[in-house]
Amino acid sequence: MTAEAKRRRLRVLMRRELWTRDEGLTVLLGALLLMIFIVNPLAAAGVFRGYAALVHDLWLAFTLFSGVFAIGWRRRTAQIVVLAAVLLFALRALGVAGGAGALGLVVDAVLTLFMLSALGLMVVWQIFREGPITRQRVQGSIIIYLLLGLIWAEAYTLAAHLDSDSFTGNLSAGRNAVSAHLTYFSFVTLTTVGYGDILPASLVTRTLANIEGLIGQLFPAILIARLVSMEIAARENEEHKG
Repeated sequence: MTAEAKRRRLRVLMRRELWTRDEGLTVLLGALLLMIFIVNPLAAAGVFRGYAALVHDLWLAFTLFSGVFAIGWRRRTAQIVVLAAVLLFALRALGVAGGAGALGLVVDAVLTLFMLSALGLMVVWQIFREGPITRQRVQGSIIIYLLLGLIWAEAYTLAAHLDSDSFTGNLSAGRNAVSAHLTYFSFVTLTTVGYGDILPASLVTRTLANIEGLIGQLFPAILIARLVSMEIAARENEEHKG
């Protein structure tokens, strides 16, 4: 092997290592923030016009795959997420072409819920695996918090598809609009702001909202605060050793 080939191979290995180390969590966090606060609202507002669903799906795919590569695509869970993503986007493409109906919307919500949950479990594994608590692992705890909001949003979406009376308030028609409104409701509930413009009206959605509000109170106080204190302690130990 020539020296140039060795250098090229080393660069490839370094890029792969970047995604399998904690730094990959920073990329996933950025992708999630952009999806939640920019891409989804713009898609729901019709900024992308006829390409709203396509832009939404492409960014969701980028977010999912960035998470998979951040944790390590060779893991069985990551491969399951990729398989579910391929199935989901194939069904969405068929739905756009021929009209999937209510059943297609339910399947869509179930697959998305499954993918986000599996991604969350992989991030949890990455945070608590062996090694020092780094700034990126603290960012991983923020990723979990954001994923919780998205997971509950999909659960609300599934409930809305199964029962049209699950919510009262400002819920616009259309897949992207409903998803954006329920994502907004989910994060309002998770942060316990509770504006009241969208209200859960069924036993299922009220129970989900209660659980999410409780998690929203306990998660930052327990997990994020604990990881931040561990990261500060690890940094102080390194300074003392130095």
